[in-house]
Amino acid sequence: MRTKSLFLLLLFAPVWVHADPADRLLIRPWVELEPLVRVDDGPYPIPLATAEGKLLEEGRILFSGMIYGWTFTYIPGDRERQVPESFEMAPVAEIPWGSRRLLVRETEVADVKLWARISYTLDEDESRRRSAWESNTAGLSTGRGKASVMLGPGAKLASLKDAIRDAIRLSLDARYLNKPRQITGQVVLWDDPQTTVRAGVYGTTAKVKLQVREIVPYRIF
Repeated sequence: MRTKSLFLLLLFAPVWVHADPADRLLIRPWVELEPLVRVDDGPYPIPLATAEGKLLEEGRILFSGMIYGWTFTYIPGDRERQVPESFEMAPVAEIPWGSRRLLVRETEVADVKLWARISYTLDEDESRRRSAWESNTAGLSTGRGKASVMLGPGAKLASLKDAIRDAIRLSLDARYLNKPRQITGQVVLWDDPQTTVRAGVYGTTAKVKLQVREIVPYRIF
């Protein structure tokens, strides 16, 4: 196990997930070894081998979001019209479980968490998809989301979804004066989302690129 000082050096090093010359993406996720809420009857604390499997699954989801992204449908909340806010998203495609191009390169235990550096090597089609999002026609936005730890470990991804919703909302607020009834489009993660746990809440910051496909306006107030 490496020293704590080396871990801190790795932890606070600049985050970069763009494809390098080998078309490789890198992220640094973590998994709690002693989660506050347990959702199964397995051993506690979570064994390192089990935690590493959870890291690979999270990496698969995040890399899929960076390459393929999600389609989304967003209904902005409107008090005057008594319309509640609604946000749904669905993956465009996903990296298959067990892909040999998805690798845990380093792990480190600190603060009762298993941290890792995970890489994914893109194939030619995936590189083209990622490059296509570099176009200026895709809006860039950063959002912040949260979810209660009482919802269990799955709340970590729920806070990511909330951050993506917030990034989309902020982008639309800046581009459109009149609040639409519904917006549909596609969104991708543009870098490694950062999640912390404080005061019983998962908090996630995510940078995304998005393209709006359709805006449905309010025709009658």
